[in-house]
Amino acid sequence: MTGKVPNKRKHFDELVKPLDRGLIMRRTVNVLGVLGGLFAVISILTSLWPDATQTDATPGNASVPASTLVTGFARDYVTTYLTAKAGDEDKLARYVTVKDIKLPPIAGQFTDTDVAFAKQITTTDDGVALWTVTVSGLVNGATTTTPQRTYYRVPITVLDGAPRATALPMQVAGPGVGVDFRLGYRYTVAPDSPLATTAAGFVRSYLTGGADFARYVTADATDKPIQPAPYAKVDTITVDANVSGNGSGADRAEVYITVAARTKNYTLTQLAYPLTLRSVEGQWQVISIASVPLLQTRPDNPQEATNTTTTPTTPPPTPTRG
Repeated sequence: MTGKVPNKRKHFDELVKPLDRGLIMRRTVNVLGVLGGLFAVISILTSLWPDATQTDATPGNASVPASTLVTGFARDYVTTYLTAKAGDEDKLARYVTVKDIKLPPIAGQFTDTDVAFAKQITTTDDGVALWTVTVSGLVNGATTTTPQRTYYRVPITVLDGAPRATALPMQVAGPGVGVDFRLGYRYTVAPDSPLATTAAGFVRSYLTGGADFARYVTADATDKPIQPAPYAKVDTITVDANVSGNGSGADRAEVYITVAARTKNYTLTQLAYPLTLRSVEGQWQVISIASVPLLQTRPDNPQEATNTTTTPTTPPPTPTRG
């Protein structure tokens, strides 16, 4: 025997011996750990900034981040522009591309900034969103005797989640004075009537701690008294409603109540509350504080007294001379 056969068999046995399962598992866990770590890093990096191409069925989830992004950019852009001086051209390059821009030798101030208006005008076929934003603030307010708020409009494009100004800010006029509309409460409510008593009791309890708040509200009411109580005493000034006869015969009423609220230090504040009330087993109770009061928006179409808050749609006949 030469001894060569056993050596060959030993070599063959090493080639075909079963794999070590423990070693395989350890190597597999290590590989998966590395891959998981890479995936986590990629996920973190992609989540640091919103993806403009993503769509969401909830409108607010898409519009709120976009408007916040654009208005924040516009505020920073206008502030940087109005406070830049000669030599600060590179600061503006972050926001806009303008050749041969002329900046003042001394930097100005732009304080008390606010976004006065923002609107997305359109989205192009290429996916570019075009916005217009108006930013207001005080120019050199600290050094001016009578500082005035000024307004600057900027056009902004957004592509792939990145905003960019397309031109220098343009100073524009501020918004005009709005139109006064009459409130839709045509009838004065007697202070000692059940309707006025409930409205007054609700507001008083709402502002002074709510000791007897439950007696003035319906079972489905969601409003809660302010805590801690901001006022120590509340006096009723006026109570008006959209129903006549102090609510007699109605099962629902819209009430507008004004009060004089006083703190413990006798500081006086006049407040007004639009309330929605319902008659429950012959007693008036407050359903909620209305978001906005009833308004009469058409001068030739006063709101009629009804048991509901619906505004009539048929105008009155044209007046004639007798």
